[in-house]
Amino acid sequence: MEKIYSPSFFYSALKVYASYIFKRGFSSVEVNGRNNIPKNASVIFAPNHQNALIDAMAVLTSAPSKVIFLARADLFKKSATAKALRALRIMPAYRIRDGIQNLKKNNDSFEQSVDTLLHRHFLCLMAEGGQEPTRRLRPLVKGMFRIAFSTQEQLPANDFVKIVPVGIDYGDYDHTGHHLIVNFGKPIDIADYWEAYKENAPVAQNHLRDELHDRMSQLMLDIQSKKYYETFYSASYLFNEEMLNEMDLEDTETNRLAARKQIVERLAKVEAENESELAELDALCKKWNATHKDVSFSAKVREAGCKFDISLLLNIIYMAVTSPLLVYSLLFNGGPFALVKFLTKRSRGTGFESSFVFGLAALAFPIIYLIYTLIAAFIFPNWIFLLCFFLSLPVSFYFFIRYRWRWNYVKERIANIKKPDMVEEIRSAMRKLFKKD
Repeated sequence: MEKIYSPSFFYSALKVYASYIFKRGFSSVEVNGRNNIPKNASVIFAPNHQNALIDAMAVLTSAPSKVIFLARADLFKKSATAKALRALRIMPAYRIRDGIQNLKKNNDSFEQSVDTLLHRHFLCLMAEGGQEPTRRLRPLVKGMFRIAFSTQEQLPANDFVKIVPVGIDYGDYDHTGHHLIVNFGKPIDIADYWEAYKENAPVAQNHLRDELHDRMSQLMLDIQSKKYYETFYSASYLFNEEMLNEMDLEDTETNRLAARKQIVERLAKVEAENESELAELDALCKKWNATHKDVSFSAKVREAGCKFDISLLLNIIYMAVTSPLLVYSLLFNGGPFALVKFLTKRSRGTGFESSFVFGLAALAFPIIYLIYTLIAAFIFPNWIFLLCFFLSLPVSFYFFIRYRWRWNYVKERIANIKKPDMVEEIRSAMRKLFKKD
């Protein structure tokens, strides 16, 4: 059988295409810590897992070269799907929920993973085992550490496996037009645990797991509070601008994440030391959440103010001027987009919707555009026109996505003018908690 890491023109071409499509779905993509990725070494990436295929794409498009992945085994049930996933450099990982009798099938993926690392290719395992669409790091599973130490046993002396913790943060799990942050942390060197492993393997694995958990938590928004999860999450966005200023940080998405982390850490400290002080903030945030489904978007729009100003006017003028382009885009993209959203309706809120949308759009839209072009060829058989028409279709779709975001922005701004503003009450409550009043 061909090695999972063997060169492939199909894979390389698909990676370029998928990476381009993937990044167009975000308002901004910020990748930090690439210099932390060791060169010419056996490297395992360990990202938090919140958003199915999108997490893997975030790592793949941010890493310096191809990455081999392990994914949940139930995706490989159909032979055609299994072949396609292998072509994409993805191997199955069986869990107890897949049946104890199937766990022995992990041996093949395990051996291929070790072989991948021995040949200095990147390997990525979702350290939490499964996914959950929350900003919370869950307990880590041990499969990664078994692979790391097994690889180490076959490496020469003074050559050690490195585990690179990765933190991924999304402005929104399912909708386009929000930010993506990928943070690569400093690598953990298996050398630090090798002697302990030879003395007591389970203890060494547990200590390594604890260190990796701590390092991953530092790279992401990790809201461990279950009782106040929604309150902490909303507050981290509604107080984001103020904390950013307090920390004297430049306004970038990466720094905004740092500010949100600081907010959550302070609130967690209040919960631990005097939980009753959270009552006012909790009540206010619950009331605000009841009328704002997209927390991060609504909070960011609120920062623009609650009055009709020149910025709002310019956005309205821009939308009016470009409305003919919107009509063109809707004519050719509206139907396919609505169909994709309909087909992925059941996956909403699960952390899978954006993965299905991305997959369907990346595969189906080029085919649809080709059909449109073939039909147009019967009407205007001019190859220059047909080429321009074909190229205009994906551009018009990208415009449609941006226009849709701007429409929601303007609508939210106008709504903020009309309805009572609770944000200042929430911020005041937070200043009290942080002893800033």
